[in-house]
Amino acid sequence: MRIAVLCSAVLLSSAFLQQSASAQSWFKTGQAADLMLSGVDFNNSGGALLFHHPTGIATDGTRFVLCDRFNNRVLIWNSLPTRWNTLPNLVLGQTDFTSNNPGTSKSQLNWPGNASIGLNGVLVVADTDNDRILIWNQLPTRDGQAANIEIALPKLSIPGTPRNYEWPWGVWTDGTKLIATATHGETIFFWNTLPTSDNQHPDYRISLPQFGTLRNISTDGKTYFFVSDHNAKVNGDMPGTFFWNSFPSTENQPFDFFREEWIKGFKLPNGQLVAGGINSVYVWNSVPTTATLNPSLTLRNNYYKNGDGPDVVYAGGRLYVNNYNGNNVQVYDSFPISSNQQPDWALGSPSISVNTLDSIHYIQNPVLASDGSRLIASSDFDRTLWIWNSFPTKSGKAPDKKMSLSSFDLAPWDNAIYDGKLVLAGKKKIVIWESLPLNGEPPNRIFADKLGSVQFQEIKGVALDSACFSIADQNGMVYVWNTLPISGTENPVRTLSFSSQSLNHLNSDGTYLCVSVQGNPPGIYIYRIAELKASVNPQPFKSILSSPNLPLNLPAEAVTFDGSLAIANTSNNSVFLWKNIQDAGTNNGLVILGQPSPPNYKPAIGSDRLFMPASMTFAGNSLWVGEMKFSSRILRFRFTDQATNVHDKAPEPTDFVLLQNYPNPFNSETVIRYQLSTAGEARLSVIDLLGRELRTLVDARQSAGVYRVVFDAGRMPSGVYFYLLNVRSSVQTKAMTLMK
Repeated sequence: MRIAVLCSAVLLSSAFLQQSASAQSWFKTGQAADLMLSGVDFNNSGGALLFHHPTGIATDGTRFVLCDRFNNRVLIWNSLPTRWNTLPNLVLGQTDFTSNNPGTSKSQLNWPGNASIGLNGVLVVADTDNDRILIWNQLPTRDGQAANIEIALPKLSIPGTPRNYEWPWGVWTDGTKLIATATHGETIFFWNTLPTSDNQHPDYRISLPQFGTLRNISTDGKTYFFVSDHNAKVNGDMPGTFFWNSFPSTENQPFDFFREEWIKGFKLPNGQLVAGGINSVYVWNSVPTTATLNPSLTLRNNYYKNGDGPDVVYAGGRLYVNNYNGNNVQVYDSFPISSNQQPDWALGSPSISVNTLDSIHYIQNPVLASDGSRLIASSDFDRTLWIWNSFPTKSGKAPDKKMSLSSFDLAPWDNAIYDGKLVLAGKKKIVIWESLPLNGEPPNRIFADKLGSVQFQEIKGVALDSACFSIADQNGMVYVWNTLPISGTENPVRTLSFSSQSLNHLNSDGTYLCVSVQGNPPGIYIYRIAELKASVNPQPFKSILSSPNLPLNLPAEAVTFDGSLAIANTSNNSVFLWKNIQDAGTNNGLVILGQPSPPNYKPAIGSDRLFMPASMTFAGNSLWVGEMKFSSRILRFRFTDQATNVHDKAPEPTDFVLLQNYPNPFNSETVIRYQLSTAGEARLSVIDLLGRELRTLVDARQSAGVYRVVFDAGRMPSGVYFYLLNVRSSVQTKAMTLMK
């Protein structure tokens, strides 16, 4: 093991200090969260090669570009990567490889979705959540270099038309032309020459009634053209791809045929077409001209988990395949010729079987619950249950228990916990534990397809308290039982009908039952539990419907606590809060988390911003918020006052800070940095998942300054390790991943 310690005689800037939660009597509009789970940390990517859902790759045959979407950055390799840990040469959207905050300047990015590079070095990026296209006239040469041109999609609107253009997803350029899609506005834009000024209008557009949510563009700009669509209006909303048999050159030129499945690809010099899809990678002997022409080769492997980021490029004799949910780029060192041929390696992962999202304890679509002392999260996407035996006090904290639900064939959309009992529900199944499965115990009861007289369609919500057990079905019905069912023959004692409107999560604090309705108009309906028990036809205590002054957009959950109310305003990327539930639904006392101020509801992955919040739980003085789909972080917002500060943990130390190691993941060697604001005894050590100390890197009195330790893992096996900095009995900890 080699240890090198370098000291810089600079004092610790307050910009690098961890900040304890400010004392306040209630939540404040725009306040920042102070802790994050299901990720590394705020403004911390984890390093150059720790991707977070790559969604687009591009090449000019020599250079390689990757859109690292959740990290708000674009990575560029000046030569094609040839091994899993080939480091990128520079980063766009950020000033270094660690930071990942969003931004709106021409040197910043907010959830970039796709990139394209011309042979002349022109680079184009779809900066999706900033609703714009960014153009660099030459390939950038320094980190964080600003774009030359910005095309803001909302500024492309045509007076007198109802279309509002937002959310660019696909872009393409050959260095002389430009094409882009607007997901909101259902339009493809064409520029015959590369724009030379900001917000330059396109030469023509295609907007057809069959378009739903347009995605990627595939073309050479001359001989073939197809565009994918996540919700094409063909035979119902479905993922698919629209094909034109010649390059479209006129306004609203109709497509020639439609093929099911969202794909993105390109034509090889020999005329073959290769395309990445949601489920597989496909090869056609020639570009298909009809929907019935099937691929000649379908590549399948167990570690291709794409989802929203299908993309492939071919350069240097290698086929690079984007792997969105697998969190890497799979690479074939020669063009594959058989369906079972496996990738040779994966950029960003030491093996094609390794998903580095596991190293940051990522959970997709977390739904939160608490028994007052523990934090619990379940996921329909991952089919997992996570349990923290005490509330985490550090970002990135791993759960104490991670339990697979696959053996029960359970994809839980909602959960509920009361008196030690845990209920998970989703699809057509309810699973009940009489006590928390802290050691992975199997459930006590499973109800599938029906419960008493209730035939399940799709369960979207579940709630449990001392008086009632309730479920919400997708058909707009809420069913209420007096007690948690035992035999499965019990019939509900109450039925609440919402006229076939789409329902989502339920929540009960024992005083109120909150029902989330995502219909038209969307709203939150709050019932008093006592009235649910006593009345045959209970009426809502409050009905909070969307209005211009209180815009609700697909609200996923509402929770009550201590006489207060919070609403997860999912598609408006915010949480609405009222300290006094009597004020709920008005602007009186309204607090908004996740946005700097109304009426801004843009999504972003930042400490004071939210991206599709969908689940909440309150405990002590903390509101925990779970995001879904396009971020999936778990954030803690908290306040302190005399009534609640007994629940606070001791404040975080502010006289030293431990930074994330770089690179991370790493192969044998990595750099650990920390900073001291005052002199003191410092001990830096490495431990394993069982808490055993493996290395002592520093154990000495040190003066104020910045320190750098080069840690060589030597013969240590691959895995997740933790490094701890102890200064004056205060400890900070971070995780690092060794991948050989």
